[in-house]
Amino acid sequence: MADNARRFHPVVGVAVAVLGLAGIVTAQHLPIRQTVQDDLTTRSEQALRAAGLSSVQVGFVGRDGTLKAASATEADRALAIVRGLEGVRVAVADVPTVAAPAPAASPSPTATAVPPTVGLTLSGGRATLTGTVPTEDARKRLAAAAAFLAGTGPVDDQLKIDPSVTDAGLDALANVVSAYGQGAKDVSVELREGNLSLAGTVASQAAKDAVAAAAAQTGATVSDRTEVAKVQQELVKLPAVTFLDNSTTLTAAGRAALAQAARILTANPQVKVRIEGHTDSNGSTADNLALSRARAKTVLDFLVKQGVAADRLTSQGYGESRPARPNTTEANQAVNRRVEFIVLP
Repeated sequence: MADNARRFHPVVGVAVAVLGLAGIVTAQHLPIRQTVQDDLTTRSEQALRAAGLSSVQVGFVGRDGTLKAASATEADRALAIVRGLEGVRVAVADVPTVAAPAPAASPSPTATAVPPTVGLTLSGGRATLTGTVPTEDARKRLAAAAAFLAGTGPVDDQLKIDPSVTDAGLDALANVVSAYGQGAKDVSVELREGNLSLAGTVASQAAKDAVAAAAAQTGATVSDRTEVAKVQQELVKLPAVTFLDNSTTLTAAGRAALAQAARILTANPQVKVRIEGHTDSNGSTADNLALSRARAKTVLDFLVKQGVAADRLTSQGYGESRPARPNTTEANQAVNRRVEFIVLP
């Protein structure tokens, strides 16, 4: 009887095994979850900043994001951008509750709402603003956006103020102008009678996407002829930069591709580039992240030896977190093992 009492009950053994397995799974999952949410937070902040929404706070728990915005309008714009990013599962906004404004006085039966007309051009480093806006605040915001776009160049502010003009689309219009980013060339932005016409050359595809996202928030009918700078297109067309398996050693083909990249950058000394390293999903998340960072740094060092100034280059590794294609076939995995050159605004 005493021996039986000391025996280990099989149900207790099963319970201990299940709890131990759960602990192991949880311990393995936590660093991956942290890496994913940090990446999503960083990319969301960059996209919001490019769209002129740097005041919006964003944080992620896993793939679920929460935004804090000052107004419902700002929250709607920010949510549209964050929800469109790869890897985001859910995004919600937290907007402070404010008292409802007092009802506006009924307009005179004879009054006619006049939509704003605003034009902006950037040529030779000089920004020019023309048109009519309803308030001094609207004028100041557009002038600030034009000054950001012009950088150190002059701004010719010819905007007029007319209280009979509506403010339809003006908040988002300032974000459109800012989204072009410093370094944009031959920019033309015109809002007239509910139609928004855009043209110009931006430094990167990310800037072009930010312009399009901001333009969509104006509520206007958009005609967008914005183009990506030639140097970004040339870098995208380069042959793949390849390495020996699981190594930071460049292949002969990889060195040849980087020699072409160096010639492009040397011919465009004003251009700054971020070098991004990516891997497929084979191996551990931590190892893939480390390998991608090391490969990106190898590319940077190679370009510096080829004569490209080091202060024009930065490097970043993203591991397996940003696949170009699903990691379901060997061909797709080969595409995902890549180095990308991103021209910075």
